[in-house]
Amino acid sequence: MKQIYYHGTILTMEKELIQEAVYVVDGIIKKVGKESEILQLKNHDTELIDLQNHVLLPGFIDGHSHLSAVAYDLLMINLKPSPSGHVNSVDDLKRVLKEWLETHTLEKDEWLMGTGYDNTCFTGKQEITKYDLDEVSTEIPIAITHASGHVGVCNSLALEKLGYIGDYTVPEGGTVACFPGTNEPTGLLEENAFLDPSIKAKMSIPNPKKLLKSFLDAENLYASYGYTSVQDGFTDERTYPLLSKAESENLLFLDVTFYVSFSFLESLQKNEIRKNGNHYHIGGVKMFLDGSPQAKTAWLTEPYYRIPEGKEQDYRGFPICSDEEVYHYCKKCLQDNLTLHTHCNGDAAIDQLLRCYQKAKEDTKNNQDLRPVIIHAQTIRDDQLDKMKQLGMLASFFVDHVYYWGDYHAESVLGKTRAERISPIHSALEKGISFTIHQDSPVITPNAMFSIHNAVNRITRKGRILGEEQRISVLDALKAFTVNAAYQLFAEEEKGSIKEGKKADFVILSHNPLEVDKTKIKDIDVVETIKDGKIIYQNKEYLSKS
Repeated sequence: MKQIYYHGTILTMEKELIQEAVYVVDGIIKKVGKESEILQLKNHDTELIDLQNHVLLPGFIDGHSHLSAVAYDLLMINLKPSPSGHVNSVDDLKRVLKEWLETHTLEKDEWLMGTGYDNTCFTGKQEITKYDLDEVSTEIPIAITHASGHVGVCNSLALEKLGYIGDYTVPEGGTVACFPGTNEPTGLLEENAFLDPSIKAKMSIPNPKKLLKSFLDAENLYASYGYTSVQDGFTDERTYPLLSKAESENLLFLDVTFYVSFSFLESLQKNEIRKNGNHYHIGGVKMFLDGSPQAKTAWLTEPYYRIPEGKEQDYRGFPICSDEEVYHYCKKCLQDNLTLHTHCNGDAAIDQLLRCYQKAKEDTKNNQDLRPVIIHAQTIRDDQLDKMKQLGMLASFFVDHVYYWGDYHAESVLGKTRAERISPIHSALEKGISFTIHQDSPVITPNAMFSIHNAVNRITRKGRILGEEQRISVLDALKAFTVNAAYQLFAEEEKGSIKEGKKADFVILSHNPLEVDKTKIKDIDVVETIKDGKIIYQNKEYLSKS
């Protein structure tokens, strides 16, 4: 299969940034250059692809998200606030759940599951309790997941099935919110009280056929936003079978990188489970050290600006692991030459990772280029950026926090001064730290162009500019989704730029992001997504015009 892409702008992400045409053979880039030169390579079996003055870039590479969780999420009830959903109050939430039950039938022992609620956006009452969900049903277990993915609320029956009744035990690294002066759960479960595998195993899951269909839908969703490579940012014993089944049935058409839990890593090493397959490979290990700032479970060195009800006046969130555990996991990765991706939102959690990784590195004397990544790094300080550079660490920033929760960070979570510095990507750039940008899907939709827009503009929902000095250029934002992301995956020789010998993984955009008004970047459409030289997504609007 031979192809020539021409009559458009080619943004290569290489030193020679702008080119006119690309020649591809069997999914591999063979030549990049001037249109007149490339067209001379055509023969009778060469397909000429007219870009119609659109813009061709390397396919976007996911810096961090959860492909399998997106598949699950697509099968759950949408409880997101406007404009992504219709739940802007507790009453809205109850109404949406009730309406779903009126039009759907659950199988025996199946739970009612909702996802994406964000009580920081609610009008009126913001707290959700088990009693609110009991109004929906007392006969069906109900569990709803917060937009952050780090907390959830259950009705009374679900709490009983999870074991949170009477004299109960809470998994380490989690908390069960209780009514004042009692041991009675309100229904709110934080971190491992909701996310621990032993807890998740007690919740029902959709049938396998539904899940596999949804897995394919999830891949198509990413492709519609220009992604050709994605991540499953936390793969464990529960999610691996889904990914493995999708691969065995040839459902993987995107390149998927897994980051496995430490418990599943042991199973991988003992049972010699395949670490590479068609369109997938295991990239390393994932560790969680705290929660999320918008749920006020991130671990900070300074107290939250507005203390959550029922918490001590110096409440700063909490750790998930002890220093001994973190050191043990860091040492394990260094001994086995494994890349470690660590979820750290709060600066106290980042301090913990840095000191434990440094000690483990000194003790193992391992100076190999393992490219460990701090995921989110939401409140990272300048001194911590210096330290992570010294340790050879990379960063992946969740910059969309500025738009979705920036106002809440300034008014409730961190206060204006600290909020100005969330996702300090310009500081990282100045210090020469390689970084990517991600959406942590299914927390938010994997819309790369909207994330690029937010990195460049840093404008909140309410229209305030949050951290003007942390804005970066459009080109640097594009690099975070291409060359930087390929480097993070150790895939810089095969993807991330348009260069001879690399994969023909492309995204075609309606307009050149380097030329449009910066406030309009979010309005740029993905026209087409190409993986290994094959079309995997076409925008029907533009297809009809061609």
